Amino acid sequence: MKNNEEAFNKIVKDNHTSIYRICMAYLYDKSHADDLYQEILIQVWKSLNSYKGDAQLSTWVYRVAINTALNYNIKNKKHVTFSLREVIIIEGNESDKENKEKELDKLFYCIQQLEAQDRLIISLVLEDKSYKEIAEIVGSNINHIGVKISRIKARLFKLMENTSENGL
Repeated sequence: MKNNEEAFNKIVKDNHTSIYRICMAYLYDKSHADDLYQEILIQVWKSLNSYKGDAQLSTWVYRVAINTALNYNIKNKKHVTFSLREVIIIEGNESDKENKEKELDKLFYCIQQLEAQDRLIISLVLEDKSYKEIAEIVGSNINHIGVKISRIKARLFKLMENTSENGL
């Protein structure tokens, strides 16, 4: 029990930011983020003995967190959405910040138009996860992920263009 407790504490310490980022990315109503965070920690604790070491520990934690977030949304009838605004820092003068904010708003709007699985994949890309890590998290192979990311980027590019044309 002591070893599990130590392992769990280390997992929480090493992955706190990533877990909370997932909470913010997968909830429509941000007021539920703390509840989801606690639910993820409970699931990590319950699943700790099932970690086999086949994947990196952080990848395993991501999978538990994402599955918990998706189940939480289904159970609570929340809409899955994407929001990295809380973790992006915009620097520059006021005019630059304003333009970057508009572009970010447009990007977030376009990302929300994607299917849930595509939102998950692009969120992992935005977090600088490798194709291998993304494949492990979503349960796919690297080649498929590469193709999928290319298609998602092309879809986002079209959505961004259409959003500009429609003045959104």
